[in-house]
Amino acid sequence: MRIFCAQTNRLAFVLLTVLIATQCFSQTGTQASTDFKFSSVDLKLLEEAVDFDRQLSKKRLVLQDPKLNAYVERVGRGLLGDQPVPERVDFQFRVLRDPMINAFALPNGSIYVNTGLLSILDNEAELASVLGHEITHVTHRHAYLANRSLRKKMVVVDVLQAAGVVGGAAFGVVAVAASALGGIMVTTTVYGYSQDLEREADRNGLEMMSRAGYDPRAMPRTFELLDERLEYEPVEGFYHDHPKLKERRAAMQDLADSMNTKGGRVDTEAEYLSYSAPAICYNIQADLGSRRARTALARAKKLVHWQPQNADYLVLEADAFRALGGKTDVPSADELEKHGQAEHRKRYFKLTAEEEQKELLALPGGREQQRVNFENAEKQYLAAVRLDSRLADPHRGLGFLYEDEARTPDAIREYHSYLQLAAPDAVDRLRIERRASLLEKSLPSAQSGAGR
Repeated sequence: MRIFCAQTNRLAFVLLTVLIATQCFSQTGTQASTDFKFSSVDLKLLEEAVDFDRQLSKKRLVLQDPKLNAYVERVGRGLLGDQPVPERVDFQFRVLRDPMINAFALPNGSIYVNTGLLSILDNEAELASVLGHEITHVTHRHAYLANRSLRKKMVVVDVLQAAGVVGGAAFGVVAVAASALGGIMVTTTVYGYSQDLEREADRNGLEMMSRAGYDPRAMPRTFELLDERLEYEPVEGFYHDHPKLKERRAAMQDLADSMNTKGGRVDTEAEYLSYSAPAICYNIQADLGSRRARTALARAKKLVHWQPQNADYLVLEADAFRALGGKTDVPSADELEKHGQAEHRKRYFKLTAEEEQKELLALPGGREQQRVNFENAEKQYLAAVRLDSRLADPHRGLGFLYEDEARTPDAIREYHSYLQLAAPDAVDRLRIERRASLLEKSLPSAQSGAGR
């Protein structure tokens, strides 16, 4: 699973500790749930899991969308079928508001899927492959076994609590919450288990989804999607570890082919999006807030392709194009190399978004790339206005865009249009009023009046 973006140099030490901890239970074998006997150590971990559930709800990290929540719950319950539920397990399936591509299971049966992971999937069968993997972690008592192994080897993982001081925006907020409960919770909910336990979860999850009527070939396809490389991530975690994804995909492709199943349910992307769209919309906004414009654009394009006449989706796509500025929508080959990754990391941590854009615009082709991105943004904003003249958001976006292009009268006009259409209690009303006022003061009085 995944470690979050870090913002301090302490991350390297934190990551090293996580890796050491993970390796320490890399040889831990499996144990049938029917043979499992609870010790005081296990019961303490169970209490921590229950407390973590409460914390996630208290911090409002659980996405409150009844239709989506019911959908994920239905898929999860369908995978469980009529198999007996292990002792001290109450299966619950929830969605978390976090753009990290991540999912995890707590030993008490709570299974969480991040909006970041839901956003990258294409259909229900792929979701089933993720949930089947996580269900196995619960039924095979992987968290308890990992915790016992860590204690036996006396690995010090308390330093992982330092993770609480890193991370930012909406990215990795679940990891920050887990850090308050100690090393084992961070390790099992963020970074993942040993390779042996994860391979077992893959195999069992694939068999589980096949029994539930899904096409098992959806699991290797999921690994292809997880291998997407659009944005630099400071730390690679389990769900995005490139070499392991290749190995896992190959192993599950072989297993799926050997099962020789005929057909199997996959469902269409449109059907999947009818449930997952709220998660994707949230994720686009979160990615934009975390300087992940390429990822935001890819997700927005998926929604626009699905419903090209949806004005809200057009605005999200336009916002992403505008946020790209002088950056291309996909990384170059050089950016994907180690040196390019290192340069991206340096810019991410040392520069603000504005400073990074200034550097990009100074590069050959930077201004032209910005012009293309801004043209695409304006096109989608205007298309949204034509579709829904009552919608305020495209006017705000146009105001930002025109201000960046030094089209001051146009920016003033759009800001006032936004203020007329937005709700009286809009959270950014005062901010937009101030921007419009400052722009008006910068113009001669005649032009300022014309801007209205």
